[in-house]
Amino acid sequence: MPTSDEISTHDEKLLERLNRLSLSRSFIPQVDIDWDATTTDTEYESLYSSWSLLEGTGLDGSLDFHGRAKFAKYQQMNLMIFTELVERHALTALIKLYGTDRSRAFNEYIGHFIKEESYHAAMFMLAVEKIQSTMPGCMPVPTRGMDLTLRWLWRFLNALPGKKLRRATTFGFLHFAEQVTLHAHRMTRSKIKRKESLINQVWAYHALDESRHVVFDQMILERDKPPRPLAWVPSLLAPPCSALASVVLNANEIWAARQLGVRVRLWQLPGLMRRTRAPFKRWVFSLWARSAADSSGKEQTNGSW
Repeated sequence: MPTSDEISTHDEKLLERLNRLSLSRSFIPQVDIDWDATTTDTEYESLYSSWSLLEGTGLDGSLDFHGRAKFAKYQQMNLMIFTELVERHALTALIKLYGTDRSRAFNEYIGHFIKEESYHAAMFMLAVEKIQSTMPGCMPVPTRGMDLTLRWLWRFLNALPGKKLRRATTFGFLHFAEQVTLHAHRMTRSKIKRKESLINQVWAYHALDESRHVVFDQMILERDKPPRPLAWVPSLLAPPCSALASVVLNANEIWAARQLGVRVRLWQLPGLMRRTRAPFKRWVFSLWARSAADSSGKEQTNGSW
C-alpha cells in the first residue's frame, strides 16, 4: 500500500509530464487551424447516421441528402457551443484551484488548463461562425437555454460545501463532458477521412489538450475523494448534472429538426434518447449510465496524451 508521500511524488511526476506536454503539444487556434478550409456537404451528411438523435426512430423520413447535411451542421454547432459554454463557465472552478496547492507543478498546470480552455472557447466561436456562413437563411442555434442552465449548474457546483466534495463533484461532471468531446473527435475522424476538413481540424486540436485534461481530472478525483462517510456524495451529484446538460444539449437537436421540417416535439425527447440508433449517441448515453453506477467517478479514455 503506497504512502501519502509516494502518492504525492507520483502526482508531482505526472504534473511535470502534463506541463511539458502543454508546452510541446498545444496550439493557438487563430494560427494553427486553417480557417480557409471547408467541410463538404457530403462529409457532413456522412456523420448523420452515426450522430443523429433521429437515426433509427422513423421520424426523419422527410429529410433528403441536403436536410441530413444541414442537420449534421446544426449538431456540430450545437456541440461546439455547448462545449465552449461548459469550458468558459468552468474557468470559475479552475481559477479557485489556483494557489490552493503549494506545488509549483500543480499551479503551473492550472495555468496551462485555464489558457487552453480560453483558447478552446475562441476556437469554437470561430468554427460556429464558419459553419453558420454555409447555411444562408437558416436560424442560428439558440444558446440562451444552454447558457442559463450551465451558468446555474456551475454556480451550484462552486457553492458545494467542503473542498473535497466540491472538487470531486465538479471534476466528475467536467470529466464526463470532456470524454464526450474526445469521442466526438474519434467519431468525426472515423467518418471524415480528410484531415484538412475544418471540423476534423477543430476536434483534433481540441482533443490534443483534452486528452491531458481528462488525466488531470482523474488525478483530482483520486486525490480529493471526500472522507469515507461522504465518499458516495459526488457519485450522487455529478451524474444528474451530466444528465441535465445532456437533456439541454439534445433539446436543441429537437429545435434543429423542427427547423428542417421534421414533425417532432420536445416532449418526445426522452423517447428519442432511448430509441436512437446513432453510435455516437448510444456511446454518450451509456457513458452517463456507467458514471451514474460508478462510485469512483473514474472512466478510462483512449486519448493519447
